[in-house]
Amino acid sequence: MSDKSQQSDSLYSELPDLVAFRFHVKQKKLNHQQNLLAANSGDHLAIRKGRGMTFSEVRQYQPGDDIRHIDWRVTARTQKTHTKVFVEEHERPTLLVTEQTPHLFFGSKVRLKTAQALNLSAVLAWVSLNHNERVGGITFNHLQTLWIPPRRSPKTVLHLLQKGIELQHQINRPMAPDTQAWVDTLTQLIKVNKPGNKVFLIGDMMQLVKHAAPQLHKLKHNTDITAIHIYDNLERELPKLGWLSMTQSFVGDKLIKLDSFRAKTRDSYSTLYKEQWHETQELFSKLKIPLVEIGTHQEPLMALIQHKLIQ
Repeated sequence: MSDKSQQSDSLYSELPDLVAFRFHVKQKKLNHQQNLLAANSGDHLAIRKGRGMTFSEVRQYQPGDDIRHIDWRVTARTQKTHTKVFVEEHERPTLLVTEQTPHLFFGSKVRLKTAQALNLSAVLAWVSLNHNERVGGITFNHLQTLWIPPRRSPKTVLHLLQKGIELQHQINRPMAPDTQAWVDTLTQLIKVNKPGNKVFLIGDMMQLVKHAAPQLHKLKHNTDITAIHIYDNLERELPKLGWLSMTQSFVGDKLIKLDSFRAKTRDSYSTLYKEQWHETQELFSKLKIPLVEIGTHQEPLMALIQHKLIQ
């Protein structure tokens, strides 16, 4: 009974482990979104003005606005003078949007996807706080969506992580994706978000693309977004283990049987993942949103450094 209980508990994140990341990131800082885009695609984005300023939005020209910031393309298209608005970098909170749905309650090595999502949130939160930035965000599962307003306080980070753990403990088995979860979450984020915020989306980006692309388009208008897709190696490639009974989780809970000894079966399985991942990459690329994928087997801090999200 005791061994079974310990085995069950090991599936879930624990607050001391998430707090421990704080002491490993004291010399780290977040990388700029522009640097991430340049590293991923080679694009050069001229959306920064001077030191410590970042692009926020385009609006109609008002008396007193700097004429050097007039957006001539928008002005020509609308026949009304528009100007670019900038905000100071140090007034840009970090918002962490962390998925904890049953769809992520899965992992073949080291840890579950739900746990990895919280690990990455913890690292990014402590890095931001160490640089005196306000930190907050949204944690959600299939039952509720919790908003924690950003503050420059360790208590706020602890509150955010604790709420994530509580939502994680509401899951006891993997389930098909909740098609409304990302929609509801991004809809709420749009309501509370302010221009210039730095937003990290952490979870299943394939499901976001399928169900919440319109909300993502709207959020991108005045926000620096970085997306982190959590994956497990078993989702990419099927091991040679003979006949397997699996759920096609992206469709439903119905069991299907696969002969993993057949090369054709393994190839089809791998191709399906690659096609979905390619569609996801295409959308984020069009929106100029940096997108990286991090596996459940990877060490969270080193993975974020490898992908240049922190430096």
